[in-house]
Formats: sequence, structure tokens, C-alpha cells
Amino acid sequence: MKIFKPQTIKVIFASFVTFGSLQASEVTYGNFTRDQGFNLEEVPVLTLKEGELFEVISANARTPKTVINIKIKPEGTDSLMWQRWWVVNDRATKLRNTMSDGTTSEPPSQLAVGPCDIVLSTFVQTSPVTGPYRISYKITKPSPVNTSPPILLPPTEDPSKNWFVKLQVSTDLKNWEDVEAGQFLGSNTARFFRIETSEEGGE
Repeated sequence: MKIFKPQTIKVIFASFVTFGSLQASEVTYGNFTRDQGFNLEEVPVLTLKEGELFEVISANARTPKTVINIKIKPEGTDSLMWQRWWVVNDRATKLRNTMSDGTTSEPPSQLAVGPCDIVLSTFVQTSPVTGPYRISYKITKPSPVNTSPPILLPPTEDPSKNWFVKLQVSTDLKNWEDVEAGQFLGSNTARFFRIETSEEGGE
């Protein structure tokens, strides 16, 4: 049986965020191709890390009336059915929620979220099997979290000394305003944040 290794293409989408540093979301496009084996034999494709999103772009098979089952497998559990693709002929496939016995289920989700393994199995309703099957997919990795250098409040034995800590925001790195820490909505203007500390009291 001939096995093809997954092929991937990485694309970086970058944007400036409120801290003034660069935050990037990495999107990976890839495909997995394999000769069809025994019916319902599960084949591992890849492993999703925490927070990664997996989306199937297309699924194809050379043999008509092939069913391609795409499953998720959380660690320590059996695989769970996620999507079922039906190959109408060797040129067209459909993502369907119709089972082989004619019953229906809820439409499948378009995204799987890690951590989990992605596994495949196929079922051919007719014979003989005449070639491989293939899926193309997209993986979106979570954006990194931006953190600033730590701010030091020096130790003191003077109980009368107080420290004031303020969060400030600026759009030009010149004029700063005090703001409350919390959630900030997106803006078409870059925003920069800093921590200001000041002390009061003591000798």
C-alpha cells in the first residue's frame, strides 16, 4: 500500500495590536493522500494542539460511491464521528448528514478544536477500489499572548509608604491617559499601553 505524507503550506497573517507589538495568527494549508485499504480501517492524519482549529476544505476519492469518514480522537478515548463525505463520482463529493441506512443526523460542525487527533476511515459501497483518496484542510493556530516586561515595586520596611499603579494608553507615544484595565474593542488606530508607578508617603 502506498502512503503519501501530508503536505503543508504556511501563511502568516499579521496585524498590529493595542500593545504596539506584532501579533500573528498562523494558518497552515495541507493535504493528506492515501491508497484506500480495508473498509472502516482508521488511519491517523495529524494531531491538533490546544486551541488549534481544523477545517476540511475538500475530500475526494477515485472510486465512486466512496464514503470518507473524518473523526476526532481525544486523548484516552475512542474516535468520534465528526464529518462524513460522500463521493458521488470521481470528480465530485458532498458533505452530507445522511447515514448509510438512510437516517439523518444533525449537520456536522465545520470546525474541530484541539487537542485531539484527526483520523480517517473509508467505506466503499461498490468494488473494485481503483485508487487513492485525499482530503485538503486548513489549520488555524491561536494567536500568541502579548506581555510586557514586569514592573518592580521595591521592597520597603516603611509601613507609611504607598505605591500607586496606573494603566495608561496612548495613540502617539507622547500623550498618555489613565484607563481601567479590562477588555478593549478593536480599533483602526494603533494603541500603546504602559504601566506608571508612583510612591507616596515615607521619609
